[in-house]
Amino acid sequence: MPAAGRDVPQPQPALTRAFRFSLEGDLMFNRILPFALVCALGSYVPVAAAQQQTAEGAQRFLALLAKDGHLNVGLPDKNGALMSVQGTRKTTYRWQNKGVPDNSRPGPYDDTSAPVTAPLKWLLVIRKLEGMNESANADACTTRAETTTTEKLGSTSSDSHWLTKETFFNVERLWYQTTITDEYEDPAVKYAGPHFFAWGRAVISRAANGRITARAPGLKFNTELVFLGDMVKDPDLADRVEYAMKFLKASCDKTAATGF
Repeated sequence: MPAAGRDVPQPQPALTRAFRFSLEGDLMFNRILPFALVCALGSYVPVAAAQQQTAEGAQRFLALLAKDGHLNVGLPDKNGALMSVQGTRKTTYRWQNKGVPDNSRPGPYDDTSAPVTAPLKWLLVIRKLEGMNESANADACTTRAETTTTEKLGSTSSDSHWLTKETFFNVERLWYQTTITDEYEDPAVKYAGPHFFAWGRAVISRAANGRITARAPGLKFNTELVFLGDMVKDPDLADRVEYAMKFLKASCDKTAATGF
């Protein structure tokens, strides 16, 4: 017998229990739903806000690399020959007077002059890189490069020699000096820019050491954008540079729209 004054639980019909469980489930669902939505949106926002890859963005990326000194310009000629300068080699012969060349009289041989060619040791340094065409209009498919170089070629060398000359009394040893002077044109003048690079006509290659070269034909020279990366120190950067260059080529290739 139940104790007096104490409520005794009454059995509930199945329908009543089902309604209560349904109501509790709805309340739990309403509590969980906002949290689930926040989590879903939190994982979606970074993707939506990610920087879209465009040709303009690739141009800005390469410009930043050039500013930091990671990109250079090469200008081989139409036959593929490396950059070089033309000059003149002058050779003079002078008798020596007490060990000093005597320029007051000719030497034992005639002076000579001949053309010479010397290759440049370094690529051109980029002062500014931007997406712009020859008409000074913004163009994501054309890169304009302002370049410079401080490389100077030329040298002078001298050496002393002697000749024997028979005289009435004896044989004399006469000393003379040979001086060779090489003079070259200024490479900063010969390769003065700006230079323009058409990405739609680019050929991109990558060497095992991480050097990446994008070459496109120009009016006077072939234009090369060269990345001299260090695969040991930063292997990922070379991958990003290669991808940016190939992205520009694919974006600017007029034949790509044909599907072939």
